[in-house]
Amino acid sequence: MHLGAAGLILHVDDEPSVRDSMLILLRADGYAVSSAASGTEAFQLVSEGFLPDVLIVDLNLGQQMNGLEVAEEIQKKLSYTPPIIILTGDVSHAKFPRVAEVVIWLTRKPLNPQLLLAALPSLVQLSRTTRKLPSRSA
Repeated sequence: MHLGAAGLILHVDDEPSVRDSMLILLRADGYAVSSAASGTEAFQLVSEGFLPDVLIVDLNLGQQMNGLEVAEEIQKKLSYTPPIIILTGDVSHAKFPRVAEVVIWLTRKPLNPQLLLAALPSLVQLSRTTRKLPSRSA
């Protein structure tokens, strides 16, 4: 299986060790991963043509925008709405974004790697399938 055949993942986290660990885990399972330390870096990757199947974002990025806001902005830049996995150390303060028609998985850090790897194939398939569906008019 060539790199990225399993899916394209955009991971946004301000902690270098978390980004490095996620990169190793996902690449070992065949995913193409682009990592960003901030919303600005993530927006740049998308602007340069990286079209993720799934977004994995840290809720608390330690900057002006939190992970939910970053995910909302990325979705505005894309012509589709990929599933979002939101990671946080404290789920009690998490609020869901105002994004409609999107799969959102809110989970605690540290994330169980086996659970992530079990969930990703379905999320990638959902993302790719829904991109091919004709849009519905209201």
